[in-house]
Amino acid sequence: MKTKSFIQSLRDGFQKALGLGLLLLLLGSAQAAHAASAAELLEKGIYTEETKGELKAALQIYKQLVEDPRADRSLVAQAQLRLGLCQLKLGNKPQAIAALDRLTQEFPDKGKLLEIVEQRMPQVLDEIVQQIERNYFQEVDRSELLETAIRAIVGKLDPRGGLLRTNDMEFLGATELKQVNEQLDQKLAGIGTALKSEAGEVVVMSLVPGSPALKGGLRAGDRLVGINGIELRESDPLQTAIKLLRGPVGTPVIVRVKRAGSEEVKEVELVRDTIRLTSVFGDHRRPDQTPDFMLDDQRKIGYVRLTYIGKQSTEEMRAALDDLEARGLKALVFDLRNNPGGLLDGAVAISDFFVDTGRILTVKGRDAETAYDASPQESFTNFPIALLVNRKTASAAEIVAACLQDHQRAVVVGERTFGQGIVRSILHLKSGVGAVKLPVAEYFRPSGKSVNRFPNSKDSDDWGVSPDPGYEVALTDDELKLYEKDRAVRDSLTNEATPETKFNDRQLQKALEWVQAQTGTN
Repeated sequence: MKTKSFIQSLRDGFQKALGLGLLLLLLGSAQAAHAASAAELLEKGIYTEETKGELKAALQIYKQLVEDPRADRSLVAQAQLRLGLCQLKLGNKPQAIAALDRLTQEFPDKGKLLEIVEQRMPQVLDEIVQQIERNYFQEVDRSELLETAIRAIVGKLDPRGGLLRTNDMEFLGATELKQVNEQLDQKLAGIGTALKSEAGEVVVMSLVPGSPALKGGLRAGDRLVGINGIELRESDPLQTAIKLLRGPVGTPVIVRVKRAGSEEVKEVELVRDTIRLTSVFGDHRRPDQTPDFMLDDQRKIGYVRLTYIGKQSTEEMRAALDDLEARGLKALVFDLRNNPGGLLDGAVAISDFFVDTGRILTVKGRDAETAYDASPQESFTNFPIALLVNRKTASAAEIVAACLQDHQRAVVVGERTFGQGIVRSILHLKSGVGAVKLPVAEYFRPSGKSVNRFPNSKDSDDWGVSPDPGYEVALTDDELKLYEKDRAVRDSLTNEATPETKFNDRQLQKALEWVQAQTGTN
């Protein structure tokens, strides 16, 4: 009985071991099959996205892989990256941000994340990384670059690296790139209206002098209800209207409008034309809607406000200064508040108007340095200048402010500027999806000091352009909003004269006090 029991036990143990082995073998086969299916799913998603061009279908495939808890982590990372970039291609920026944020949160080890996705990095991201490695003005670590590049694509650059702030580097989609180019070129094809959304309706806010809209009888306050037979009833009628009003110069567009206070619909046929975008304004306008740059005709105090620096800004500035000098200009208030910058060459040329010798600025890239010096031609140097700046004065506008301050050509009034002392180039991507706006150099003012405020800079550090001693006038946040609202109303090109407003501009008053003292016209 003992022998039989021993043999039976041996047989039972062998069968259990064999069963366990088969079970392990089956489990291993199932895991291998699942790994294979996950890899195949990723390949299917890539094929659907890149070859078939079916982005929404590809999104669903990537989501299926990302949400699979048994999928290999490297495959999940690749699917998550693809998912974010797919959302970006579809124009779903919030979803793209969320997807790419999830990627960096779930894979905090950037070196390991780079290993996972580098071999299968999408063409667009790979090209961005290469552009940065070749052109960025300082050498960067590739493992840190991956996360930075991902965030930069969706405008969410993490400033913790100490070199760049949020939005110093950004991705521009095709539509955004077109808008940037239009602003810098200062021209577009359209009918010449500034529109706003009001209570779900598209309202004409202002009109460009000489534009098809003004010639065709449109007025400020008109409500657009349809364009070319398409009713403006979608969830975003303003963007729909802007898109429909744009088109080739010389082509017709039929606009259906309701006058303010009336429900009667009027149909107007207009012909699109080239619309010039103005960057130089006065404080008020003449009856013919052209800017009047003489703020005080009795004291001969001029006022010129440069809102950004585009390709036509230099000629606009020259025309304004010529007009003022012909009218006996004695002093100038030059307003750069809320100027976000623009073209480097334009900033140099405008600075050159006011100084006839010496350094304007020095630009230092990774491997080269370029100095820009003033020339005596076309200088406007025979009148005092009060230069207005605030915390939204940035980039190329700071070049002008720093130059005039260092040459003691102007007294600077207002607040310390933003501190964006970097030169950014727009690098077009071969894939055609847009471009990367990338810092390629840093600029230094005539004194040799840097203007740039790095993420780790303190308020006590020397950055930006600060008002001259005794001329700091800081506005509260509420005052700044009121100033911006006041300027928007006064700049609106309506069918009426410049409206009277009640905003007390303390910064402008301080500038006027100084120029009046300089000219003896208190």
